[in-house]
Amino acid sequence: MSLPLLVVILSFTFFTIMGIPLSFTMLLSSIIYFLVKGDPLYLVVHTFFTGLDAFTLLAIPFFILAGELMAYSGTVKKIADFSNIVVGKYRGGLAYVNVLASMLFGGVSGSAIADVGGIGRLIMDSMNEAGYDRSFSTALTVSSSIQGPLIPPSIMMVLLGAITGVSIGGLLLGGAIPGILVGIAQMMVIRLMAGKKKFPRQVIKMGTKEKLKTLMGAIPFLMMPFIILGGILSGIFTPTEASAIAVLYGLVLSLIVKKGRIGKDILHSFKNAMITSTAILMLTGTSSIFSRILAVEKVPDVLTNFLESTIGDNRFLFLLFVNVFLLLFGMVMDAMPALLVLAPTFLPVAVNHYGLNPVHFGVVMGFNLIIGLMTPPYGAALFTGAAVSGLPIGKIAKDMVPFIIASIIILFLVTYFPETVLFLPKLFGMAE
Repeated sequence: MSLPLLVVILSFTFFTIMGIPLSFTMLLSSIIYFLVKGDPLYLVVHTFFTGLDAFTLLAIPFFILAGELMAYSGTVKKIADFSNIVVGKYRGGLAYVNVLASMLFGGVSGSAIADVGGIGRLIMDSMNEAGYDRSFSTALTVSSSIQGPLIPPSIMMVLLGAITGVSIGGLLLGGAIPGILVGIAQMMVIRLMAGKKKFPRQVIKMGTKEKLKTLMGAIPFLMMPFIILGGILSGIFTPTEASAIAVLYGLVLSLIVKKGRIGKDILHSFKNAMITSTAILMLTGTSSIFSRILAVEKVPDVLTNFLESTIGDNRFLFLLFVNVFLLLFGMVMDAMPALLVLAPTFLPVAVNHYGLNPVHFGVVMGFNLIIGLMTPPYGAALFTGAAVSGLPIGKIAKDMVPFIIASIIILFLVTYFPETVLFLPKLFGMAE
């Protein structure tokens, strides 16, 4: 290991322990690396802006804004009502509603945090009023939220495609089946717990006409993911153009719902989208510098040599190593920054040395780190759930154990049966 690489690893570790935001940690570590190596510092600025100079990255702020506008237009309430009619009548109905609503809202927001703070808060309150234990309702809300970053449109998959060159359309489609499988697995856990914990059975006092009206009223709010994917798959527009269409759709829907009178509070949607987009793009720019350093220092080659000497050419063991490593790594680092740091290192090794499909491996990496959003001690969705409910993280995490186990089982299913990821991308010619 060269001295500059050792210095950058030590400085990165030090700044992380000090609690400095990851984007600034990578930037400061990179500056120290260039100073130690004696390279000109203008390369830091050049690499930062080159990393952001990609048309596909425009999809990130657009998708974030689209999710904010859909929430502003009343999506949260409509999806909750729709889900309640579909599955609310069964024992533990509101628990099923929680999972189904997260699945549907994931097709709008693409974010676990938005899910917990938006539709999750609404359903949590309903579950508490119905007699569910508060820690269980919070744990379920946090657990079901991980469907958001998997089911398209997924901000994480767009970012992964932008930084690695893997087909964004393929990644978006590849996450759909795993996301749905996670929801089904969580519903199975609820089914097993419903009788034992005597979950309440909800009585929906609504006539057929009123139910039909509610179902029909939710359709416009559920159409956005179909419009996005339909346009991409038919070749009408690219994923980036699809994100702009999603914003337009959200604006039109808001105008219709608000009867042409949009209030000043819509500015909060734009403000939230701007803040979130800035944070993500800052991470993207600094990670491109960090990735350049790793490439110059031949870290992927070092990783390949290490794996060859320990596990050889065995794909099964390699994927097991990746899963265990990323699950542990995701417990101490947020999903998106972790993906930005690790994807440029692991993906070339997986594709070039082990012959894995880049779309499949990309989704597996993303899935691993998405699980980290709900695992202690630093899961972002877990922290959001604790903030919303006012409960300590330890109490929530205890009730999350069955859902974490269910999610990991689906992860290994997706890992070792690639067609669960590749079926849809291959069907539409977006993966080999």
